Amino acid sequence: PRTLARMLRGMLEAEDIVALDNGFYKVWIARNYPAYAPNTVLLDNALATMWAGYSVGMVAKMLNPDKKVVCIVWDGGLVMNLWDIETAVRLQLDMVIVVLNDHAYGMIKWKQKAMWFEDYGLDLQNPDFVQLAESFGAHGHRVLQKDQFAWVMQEALHSKGIHIIDVMFCYPEKVD
Repeated sequence: PRTLARMLRGMLEAEDIVALDNGFYKVWIARNYPAYAPNTVLLDNALATMWAGYSVGMVAKMLNPDKKVVCIVWDGGLVMNLWDIETAVRLQLDMVIVVLNDHAYGMIKWKQKAMWFEDYGLDLQNPDFVQLAESFGAHGHRVLQKDQFAWVMQEALHSKGIHIIDVMFCYPEKVD
């Protein structure tokens, strides 16, 4: 997430918007993505509602159609409310959704491991997010290596429509 934050900061203008879903990556991105203007980093800290970042990002785009909006979500949150993809496509919004895909409820899994709890029921059998995006009429992209991300993101940022970028993600062993 730190690398993702630095890369995004280099690609987005000061007034562009990043909306964060909930998960441990949110802390890393919030710490490493400098906000240069008010209301350009949107995150939910209330009840850690999964998938909140995407809904907030959709509204941010509707209120600011001239700004680029990037939503960073995790796979567990995305599958909880897939119909927001249909809504964004139907409303003809231009947005990028970065899916951090760890095939699990990763933050919960990471925290349980840190507390020596047994891993139980936290792995996900995810759909193919590229095909899922396309089934809703969005554009799907998959990033398997870090060096692919920049050009995929640039293409998505400068194209019309909803772009879902599936990024393979692993939680680190320790957090600083």
